[in-house]
Amino acid sequence: MFEILAKQFVKPEGIMGKLAGKIMYFENRKINKWTVGKLKIKRRDSILEVGYGPGYSIRYIMDNYRHVDADGVDVSEDMKSAAAKLNDDCIQQGKVRLFVKDIHDFFPDKKYHKIFSVNNYPLWTKPRESLQHLYGMLESKGKIAITVQPREEGANETITKSLGQVIKADLEAAGFHSISISYKNARPVVTVCVTGIK
Repeated sequence: MFEILAKQFVKPEGIMGKLAGKIMYFENRKINKWTVGKLKIKRRDSILEVGYGPGYSIRYIMDNYRHVDADGVDVSEDMKSAAAKLNDDCIQQGKVRLFVKDIHDFFPDKKYHKIFSVNNYPLWTKPRESLQHLYGMLESKGKIAITVQPREEGANETITKSLGQVIKADLEAAGFHSISISYKNARPVVTVCVTGIK
């Protein structure tokens, strides 16, 4: 059961996928708000979320920041359905667009001021290449935030800090500068957010 559910966090599908989506929604809420705060969103910003899951972060942005628009890319059709339901009004207004793609294969028709990802980075098939790809999607001086709360068995503060250093090195390799690492005490384990500027 737990193994089946664990697989659903990678690419949620069906009934178990919906359960995984609900778990992600409640567990990630505080972490999502914290990450969005790190972006320092401004009026007229265009934002991309990588791995939007059930759509909570995009909804939070739409409810709390005026005159911005947001795109989301995720590998799961089921998550797109959930996120579209939660953000239907903003989709109808043309403020939100949701795509189903692996980030490595996503080629948007615009550039973004802010890009972020919460609890999705360890699932990327080509992390450094994908970060380079995202670098190209950002406007000059655009900001990226990668947040991860380790979920594997035995995860602890040491693992979180090691992960922060890995993400920092990956961002540097992709060309980002002014990289900053922040930590948040959260259950079940400390969470890390790494930000960088193009």
